[in-house]
Amino acid sequence: MKLKRAFLNESKGKSGEIALFQAFIRSFNALGSNALAKEYHGSRYQVTFNEGRGAGRLTPRCELCDVMIVHYPSSNASAARITFNQAKVTTNAIGCRRTSIAVGPDSFRANLEQWDLLSNRPSINPATKKFNPPKGLLSGAILPSVGTFGVFYPSGASFDFAYFVASELRPLTNGHSRSGTLQWATPLNMTRSISGHEEVTGTCCLLKFGEALEQNKIGTPIMPLLYGAAGSAQMRAWLTRVLLSLRREHPESQLPNELIKGLEIGSIAEGRNLIIHAGEPSPPRAVILIRT
Repeated sequence: MKLKRAFLNESKGKSGEIALFQAFIRSFNALGSNALAKEYHGSRYQVTFNEGRGAGRLTPRCELCDVMIVHYPSSNASAARITFNQAKVTTNAIGCRRTSIAVGPDSFRANLEQWDLLSNRPSINPATKKFNPPKGLLSGAILPSVGTFGVFYPSGASFDFAYFVASELRPLTNGHSRSGTLQWATPLNMTRSISGHEEVTGTCCLLKFGEALEQNKIGTPIMPLLYGAAGSAQMRAWLTRVLLSLRREHPESQLPNELIKGLEIGSIAEGRNLIIHAGEPSPPRAVILIRT
């Protein structure tokens, strides 16, 4: 409820995807010491990958996401989850107008290459020298909710936020054009289990999104990405650099240190601490850490 109220206030009178995205980032300040939100101005890093939607360019190039969201339960940072979320805006009033067992559908305009990336989760390659993400950042995830969309929609004079797992979205027309309309025709606010891990496939508003965070059902577990079959030293080093950057810029926050300890990357962090200043941490456009 704190998050919902904060975003309603921050988004009042705003318009446009960038302004609403920045209002969304600022709204996490309402959670006090339980959240850390950082926007990297002008940082639109890009990746390349092999297309999987069966149309368009064979090797698309787009940004990884707008915001990387990391959540963990209090006193159990090893259970942390991560999602790479792309923000969009629509004039359609999605809202909580139906029960969880009813089907919409809802739709919004989006980049179909971005949807391909977050939905099909291929191996990725850097498209610039400034961004070096692990190849298996998406493909190594257990849960599809590693790739998601967040859609701002009007709510009175303000806006609300709907959350969708990318793999459950479908383009109305899947052609050569990169621009298209994605449609959600699956019940919202539903939970499913994959490999023993539960995830929410979509939420109708920020209140339900916050509830799903508290239940640890947003995003994919991080530990298997770091140490599972697809885990790699590259993945551990990349996440360590991001957390060290946040720790350096926000020494008052407990969250980066709790994640470094809980995810068992403390030895890497101490080993890299002296050289972290030499390079960019290469995170997405924004990072949000949340403890509930």
